[in-house]
Amino acid sequence: MMTSCVKDEFDADPDLVDPEVKERKLNTGFTDDVIDIKAETWSIPYVKGGITGELLKDSNGEPFKVEGNDSIVLDQGWLSMMKTADNKLKMTLKENFSDSPRHFIIGIISDNKKDEFAIIQSRGEAYELVDKKITEVPDSRKVYKSNEGCTTITFVNDTDKPKQVVTSEVFKNVKYSSEFKSQDYGAFEWVRGQDSLIFMDELLHEGSIYWTKQVPYVSGTTYENYIKPDGSKEELTLRPFDTKVVSGEMTYIERTCNYTFTIRNKTSGNRFVVSGTWQQKVPIISHTLLNDPK
Repeated sequence: MMTSCVKDEFDADPDLVDPEVKERKLNTGFTDDVIDIKAETWSIPYVKGGITGELLKDSNGEPFKVEGNDSIVLDQGWLSMMKTADNKLKMTLKENFSDSPRHFIIGIISDNKKDEFAIIQSRGEAYELVDKKITEVPDSRKVYKSNEGCTTITFVNDTDKPKQVVTSEVFKNVKYSSEFKSQDYGAFEWVRGQDSLIFMDELLHEGSIYWTKQVPYVSGTTYENYIKPDGSKEELTLRPFDTKVVSGEMTYIERTCNYTFTIRNKTSGNRFVVSGTWQQKVPIISHTLLNDPK
């Protein structure tokens, strides 16, 4: 009987990257991290999930590969890689905002050598807003009157004595609104619920400040009541056996702003930027209208 030995296509122990790179455990992202590859020519034939083994795809829907000097971006946007002019691997990894660790494996080939290294990335312990830029979009502001949210109430005094009634109730359904929109990766995921309140630019109108407070930084629209439970109340005195129909009208201001926030991973110091639009609607002046019943 004759037997023959067939050599594996790839070396068993190639070490195309330093041993300390083989498995990196992080709780941060990074920008333009450079890794030395121990080969004259090399390529990245795949990036795959560390748990599922599923091959990840680039922004064009093709299997993720790095062969030339073009920057290749993952379809989900959190990873990009490229080969530098001096033959190194440059990576940018965005923060993992999930409570589940992100685990992925990067393959490298060079001639008859094949190697892999893995990254396990957890969410940062805490994030903070360190800088913000808010710019009102030119010609986006609108000032107008509307009865939106206003109700009509008929007050009746069927006694022989004057009676006080609270007319500000006609504005009980009037709301402030705040709406954030962004297409950026992680635009809202970095913030936790109880820490989501952010000061935005105060609202100035004809030299007066009509709004200055925090709003919830969340995707979509949030509302706040114009009438506060502990706020001042407008009252009307009804004469004996008098009836009044009270309705309301509100002066509103709407504005749209572009915003850019710089966020910092408090543990690692890694910074990243998210931007989007903020639309606000503010009731600024209430108008109480009195009418005698028909």
